[in-house]
Amino acid sequence: MKRALVAAALSACSSGPSQSERAPPSVHLVVRAKAGSGLSLAGSQIEPTTSLLGLRTSADQLELDVRVGSPSVTVTTPSTCPAEVDLGDAGAGETRSVTLQPWLSIAGGDLTQIGFDAPFTVTLTPGCRDALASKVEWSQTAGEPVDLQVEQNGFVVRGRTRPLAAPTPWGIVPLSPRTRGEVELTAKSGKHSLKVRVSAAARASGLPSLALSQRVLLGGSGWRVRERAKDGKAEIQPAGSLQSFQPDARGRWVLEDREKRELSLVVGTHSDTLLDCGRSDCHAQATAGVKSSRMTHVFERGLRGQLMRYDASCALPCHTAGEPGLPDGGFTQVLGELGHSGHFELKPEAWNELPRALRRLGGVTCTACHGPGAIPEPAARWAVLRTDVCATCHDAPPRYGHVAAWNATRMAQADRDERARREPACRGCHTTAGFLDRIGARKDTGPTTPDLELGIGCAACHAPHAEKQDRALLRVLPALKLPDKAKPSRICVECHSGPDASAATLLYDHDSPGAHADVPKGCVGCHSGKAASLEARGRNHSFRSNPARCTQGCHAEGVPAAETRLRERALAALRALGGRVDPKRPLHAGTLPKPSDPKRREALESVRLVLADPAAAIHDAKRTRALLERAEALLGLQR
Repeated sequence: MKRALVAAALSACSSGPSQSERAPPSVHLVVRAKAGSGLSLAGSQIEPTTSLLGLRTSADQLELDVRVGSPSVTVTTPSTCPAEVDLGDAGAGETRSVTLQPWLSIAGGDLTQIGFDAPFTVTLTPGCRDALASKVEWSQTAGEPVDLQVEQNGFVVRGRTRPLAAPTPWGIVPLSPRTRGEVELTAKSGKHSLKVRVSAAARASGLPSLALSQRVLLGGSGWRVRERAKDGKAEIQPAGSLQSFQPDARGRWVLEDREKRELSLVVGTHSDTLLDCGRSDCHAQATAGVKSSRMTHVFERGLRGQLMRYDASCALPCHTAGEPGLPDGGFTQVLGELGHSGHFELKPEAWNELPRALRRLGGVTCTACHGPGAIPEPAARWAVLRTDVCATCHDAPPRYGHVAAWNATRMAQADRDERARREPACRGCHTTAGFLDRIGARKDTGPTTPDLELGIGCAACHAPHAEKQDRALLRVLPALKLPDKAKPSRICVECHSGPDASAATLLYDHDSPGAHADVPKGCVGCHSGKAASLEARGRNHSFRSNPARCTQGCHAEGVPAAETRLRERALAALRALGGRVDPKRPLHAGTLPKPSDPKRREALESVRLVLADPAAAIHDAKRTRALLERAEALLGLQR
């Protein structure tokens, strides 16, 4: 008998009989996908089609009206075994149900936290005899290459995860989708396929707020459990050159390393953590901002069909709370406990149709970033400023290249020098905590303990808690008087202006700005990134200048060569003032002369503005020449 797609049958059956016709007697058949399977019922096939009188669809079930007297119907989808339902003894108005079984499924086992440089085995379970009789072929479709050994006609595959890249910081080792050692394997059996993800470790933000059962790696040595949560029995375990800890009880744990340094952890689950953060005596202002954040509502907007090409099942790890594969009380675990298939139909009412327990965990809410345990103790709260917190989602190239691009910037190394990390005069521009203190957003508690290099990270420019946000969650700060077209760069000029980092000062802070002051979007109009290996999302976080932007408009015939001699002239003027440049440090980190003569002071100010911007000759060559000519005239230098 010829098969027909449900979509085709719908147009023929769903309108129902007219008032003048009498509907033939039917049996009500409910077709569901196996709970937690993630199976889609799209493309379902019903055989024989002559038995089908009508149907209704939803995200995780089909409701069929089958003609009374039909001996049986067979239901299949592209990823399930055929399910034959005997209806020979079913009477009119009776309801029958059937659950579709996946053609192939994974036979248990934790594939989320295998360990680095550790063996793994994936065993598949066939859903029916036809699947058992088939041959399974394997391929690796994502991740760093691993060697695979296929056994038992393809129903068993073995491999080994790759080693962890060194070095690792002290304490909880942060792990992102890029660094967690994840590979994607695809099993193919005839026309059926199954994607399997194997990970060396769960993602970790580095925060001491952990989910129950989340295994974390520990940088350092000689770790031991000093204090346990109630009923806790977990111990420190070896993990190659590192150690690991997997809490088995909720509450507070205290770990201690060989040097007696303490690491206090709070363990909880996403579903049990109270989300009353907005109480007046707690985080009312932050919660008010979060309520309007695009991150908070991203899953809701996706389900409602407001995002292009949205795959809700694929987005669960980053657009909901929790780690798929872990019993952490996250969205995916609760989804399975509620018997949901894991497939979502995108429609305006989809969000409201979710159970409250799932709506509570949908979206990037408090515990998704801060963890399900608790806000860390004051001495450890610096950790939330790590880029590693954002990296748990935004470090997944090629689709999300934000952190990978940022890692190659000078901003990522802004506090590499110990003085930059420790001296108050330096921290305001060279550390995220110091910058936030300088703009009045958050009090700086001083250098981290232990002493870690964090760079100028995401939280310096982006404010997920702010009440007024743009699409990119950028901070809104008063700065130099910028042209309206340059407003997207207002966050840049907070650091890149003044005598120590003068790019924006050269561009905008004078009476006759040069041509580049009119570039649309200001700084980011040129510094939009050009890393070919990264997709559009995050490419601009390399902050590299993009010459292609120049030739698309003003410089259609090619970009003119920069005037390299301008910097040489500035260095000569500085030497005439008795100063010098340390090639390993920025100009302001060296010892600058302090002339008492007014003319020499003015000359120094001009020279300093030029040398404080390595690209001064590109940003505004006209202003740069004027500054140097004035300095040379004041110093009596001959060109």
